[in-house]
Amino acid sequence: MVFLFSMKHSIIVGLGLAGFNYAQQLRHNNKDFLIIDSPHDSASRNAAGICNPTVLKRYTMAWEGVKFMNYAIPKYRDFEINYKTNAFHSLPIQRYFFSTGEQNLWSVASQEAGLKDFLDPDFQIEPHQGIKKNFGFGTVNNVGRLAVNELLETFLYSLNDSQKCITIFDYTLLEINEDKVIYNGVEARNIVFCEGFGLKKNPWFNYLPLIGSKGEYLKIKAPELSQKQIIKGGLFISPLGENLFWVGATFNAHSKTNETSDAGLSWILSKLEKLVDIPFEVVYHGAQVRPTVIDRRPLLGRHPKHSNLYVFNGLGTRGVLMSPLLSYWLYEFINSEKVLPQAVAINRFETYFCNPNKNDV
Repeated sequence: MVFLFSMKHSIIVGLGLAGFNYAQQLRHNNKDFLIIDSPHDSASRNAAGICNPTVLKRYTMAWEGVKFMNYAIPKYRDFEINYKTNAFHSLPIQRYFFSTGEQNLWSVASQEAGLKDFLDPDFQIEPHQGIKKNFGFGTVNNVGRLAVNELLETFLYSLNDSQKCITIFDYTLLEINEDKVIYNGVEARNIVFCEGFGLKKNPWFNYLPLIGSKGEYLKIKAPELSQKQIIKGGLFISPLGENLFWVGATFNAHSKTNETSDAGLSWILSKLEKLVDIPFEVVYHGAQVRPTVIDRRPLLGRHPKHSNLYVFNGLGTRGVLMSPLLSYWLYEFINSEKVLPQAVAINRFETYFCNPNKNDV
């Protein structure tokens, strides 16, 4: 099928959190776009959707966590207003303690700058119904869960036929000219690849050190568990409504397939059974390769040889938190030539392009 549309500002390849948020930047600035998205599931659609700037394994702040959080929440709230939907659910995270040592570390961390805006210093002893009693838990406030699938479907439904195409992107059909790109009859000033781990097949950006890590997760039905908080204790238990919960996830840097495994299932169940003391039913077991980067920072920027090819990738496990502000940085870089923060700019990997090390790539 050949599309015959007027010149677009951008073609966006991939509608996960990266593609969605960049499209939101374009729509906000009255720029026309075409989204080309594969009908297959993405890592974004399989994620828990938790928006949290803290690292609860070590009681620290994630990189630029407060800055990302302060930008993300108003953007998701604006989306809810503009699209008349309920996508972001403010929910506390209950950090389950397995020892008095964890209690002590929490008490210290809750007094530190940045963290004290999220970590409640008064941890609680009595657990919620269905959660085993151990050493109590600490509460992370001002966080929540984004219903990613509902958000993406709502946005997709709002697009007209000239703005979306649900198909697998064919790299051989892309024509790259000095002042524009052409894909199957669609002309655009630029193209932005937001493909997640699919970037490994991209002939222009596969030199980047996107290593990927498979995460397996479960959806369980547990009517006796509360839907009013997210539980964190070795894994996440995140409410989905209708007595359903997202539970996970594993982290396997060696597997690059979306196939589930008995080992992954056993690991999740062993962790889950340490937390809950009520019956539950496993209703789904899923897996997806997250787009993680060798230095654990996102990938934003322009191709070193083609000035109208861009990449927005490498969100890892914090796509809900980071993607709104990252999309703003990328928009300003493309349209106003504002310099990207070096921590996310792909030119930090120029040596990979000049003399790629296949063992690292």
